[in-house]
Amino acid sequence: MRTRFFVVALVMVMAAALVAGGVAQAQDEMMTHTCDSTLILLLYIAEHDYGFHSMMDVSTFEKGQYAPLFDAMMAEMEGEMMESEEAMMEEEMMGGDMMLLSPGNIEGEDTACTDLRAEIEAFLYKTLSADMMMEEPGG
Repeated sequence: MRTRFFVVALVMVMAAALVAGGVAQAQDEMMTHTCDSTLILLLYIAEHDYGFHSMMDVSTFEKGQYAPLFDAMMAEMEGEMMESEEAMMEEEMMGGDMMLLSPGNIEGEDTACTDLRAEIEAFLYKTLSADMMMEEPGG
């Protein structure tokens, strides 16, 4: 319970900081939006763990290194996952041709805060990736 409270608090603080900093770089409505990695990670956590559904079309946002996590979540919700998709996701997780999103650093922020954000983001990415691999059929 304490961990969930921490994650919820972290999501709220980081989301507020990102909105205040204007991190999202919205382009044309028909084009993909590229935001920082922290915002996309928070989107995944909010959707996966808390049932968040945005009023925005989140399919227009570049998922970068988190794309395999979103793909697995969608496949789980649809109740089917083909072996070729599993192999492709595993390749992407190994560093394939995926786009890496830049970290969500806040201008003028104390470097200790920037370092902590990077540490938490790396931890969550590693944990969520490991969880996804363990949930795969036959894995």
